[in-house]
Amino acid sequence: MYELRQALRAIRNNWVASVATITTMALSLTILAGFSLLSLNLNEILIRLQSELEVSAFLADGTDHELLVQTIDAWEEILWVNYIPKDQALTLLVEDLPSLGQAARLVENPLPNTIELKLLDPALTPLVSQRLLQLPGVFDIEDGSDSVETFLAINDSLRVGGSILIVILLSSALFAIVNSIRAAIAARQDEIEVMRLVGATNGFIRAPFLIEGFLLGLFSALITLALVLPSYQFIVLRLSGQLTFVPFVRNPLLLGQIALLLTALSLLVGLVGSSISVSQHLRERY
Repeated sequence: MYELRQALRAIRNNWVASVATITTMALSLTILAGFSLLSLNLNEILIRLQSELEVSAFLADGTDHELLVQTIDAWEEILWVNYIPKDQALTLLVEDLPSLGQAARLVENPLPNTIELKLLDPALTPLVSQRLLQLPGVFDIEDGSDSVETFLAINDSLRVGGSILIVILLSSALFAIVNSIRAAIAARQDEIEVMRLVGATNGFIRAPFLIEGFLLGLFSALITLALVLPSYQFIVLRLSGQLTFVPFVRNPLLLGQIALLLTALSLLVGLVGSSISVSQHLRERY
């Protein structure tokens, strides 16, 4: 195919610009992939936190806990509800922290009676917490929503910062493609003039440069995937043994979707960059 041969020849003849372009794009795509994988893992952690989120209602002494349990269990938002007497709560605490065993025998039990409950939808936690505080005998609530909100704030900040950085990186990749294709056009300027004199159409002139941009994007994507996917698997393998509580994303289908999106984005940048360069040249010259 004439257009493909011309594109490969242009990449070979302008190998310095081509290598620089591929390097810039591969670096940009690698950082983009890193942010995408980080965001996926943060979302997975958030889902785990929300799924394990429980609400504890602390009761004043003398409160009719059976009536409260029946009342709370009747709410449609509740998945399950459980009453924990203060003595049982102290026993569980000492089991978790054996060093407190001697102190627990010397002082009166400071823990309150507690009602623990789990919601069908963790997003309803603030609403249910407010309803619990209005019940007689409930003097305090612990729902873990502050931790979730803090995590959400961190996740949102990273997402905003990552989005800004992605725009900058893709702009630099697009700029690299534009310059690389311009260099190829300049190298073939005389050939293009001859093609115009013999009646070549704009489409015939454009095709090799569009294919060149496509190939630069493809090479960049392949290099990025060859670096990112094995590195991610290695990092997850090393960290999963130390951070057993972290639900790392390992779904091959999800990782495959990220790979396809990165490849499509790289090809799009290559085609758009080459199209911009060729369009500017044809507009300026003809």
